[in-house]
Amino acid sequence: MDIFTLLRDMRSSHASDLYLKVGIPPCYRIHGVIERLDMPSLTDAEIDDASRVMLTDHQKSIFQERPDLDFAYTIESGERFRINLFRQQGHIGMAARCILDEDLRFNTLGLPPILQEFSELPRGLVLLTGATGSGKSTTLAAMITHVNKQFAKHVMTIEDPIEFVYKDERSVINQREVGYDTQSFTDALRHVVRQSPDIILIGEMRDSDTMMTAISAAETGHLVLSTLHTTDVVHTLDRIINYFPDHLKAQVREELALSLEGIVAMRLLRRKDGNGRVPALEILRATPLVRKTLRQGEHWNLPEIMQKGKEFGMQTFNQSLLALYRQETITFEEAITASSNPEEFKMNARGMFTGSDSISFFHRDDEVESA
Repeated sequence: MDIFTLLRDMRSSHASDLYLKVGIPPCYRIHGVIERLDMPSLTDAEIDDASRVMLTDHQKSIFQERPDLDFAYTIESGERFRINLFRQQGHIGMAARCILDEDLRFNTLGLPPILQEFSELPRGLVLLTGATGSGKSTTLAAMITHVNKQFAKHVMTIEDPIEFVYKDERSVINQREVGYDTQSFTDALRHVVRQSPDIILIGEMRDSDTMMTAISAAETGHLVLSTLHTTDVVHTLDRIINYFPDHLKAQVREELALSLEGIVAMRLLRRKDGNGRVPALEILRATPLVRKTLRQGEHWNLPEIMQKGKEFGMQTFNQSLLALYRQETITFEEAITASSNPEEFKMNARGMFTGSDSISFFHRDDEVESA
């Protein structure tokens, strides 16, 4: 097994991920589906050798002490990868994600104009959420690339590991990698305000300290962009609030109501034509009504607010899925699989709507089409 050949061939195979596990052949994830390669099953020695040729001495010492290691690696042909090494049942495993050097314009990626609006905000907190592989990192890269091309700003990123590497254009972009340039997200955030940034990108909000520091930075005049591994808008807010003890939850709700500007939850779906994948998005924008709802902790009302908030750029997953299905971008089956409420989607797809919110969404689309 040649690890560099496997990595290099990912682009021509349209693979987003490579998986190495002892006892089975290498596997690619292609358009969301895992496929085993026509190769012999892997041995411990092969995976150990594959990992060692990519690791620095410092990384080797870290992996000897800890069972997990995240790092980025660039092969000779220029392709860059985010790699996770881990131990499972006494063996070493590897998952490699291809970081594509692609066109990062919003329309090319299938992202709506509100993502550009979020990237141009002078201050506030914007969160991108979704499962691993849902497009969060690429979307953040599109936002930073847009700022870099259009504005003269200072951007500080704190990542684990650094995925997209930016070349300064109009902006100055400093990228810090946890474990190498800084000890932790918390340590980096403790000093970031003194570095006079306009935009702070936090690769992932993993604990209450990081969350509180990010919220505070957004309150003090910085645009903070970050990610969470949550499935939708309501779960994102519940996750943030529940990171804190009961006596702090009211304070956190108040600070979120002041600092939050938007949440974009993402899911990648296979295109009907088989040509790659397309994002479905649930979008919350911090209107006065949303801020009031956050203060009162009534997160269960947010789906209805998003359904009715199309003029502000908001939408639910089902509205996003319905638009993609009606455009024949995705299949009915793919939409059902991705939907948080499949029964409601089935009704919507047949032209049956149960509330004024859905009816309004449907009629607005018809009016646009007839115009």
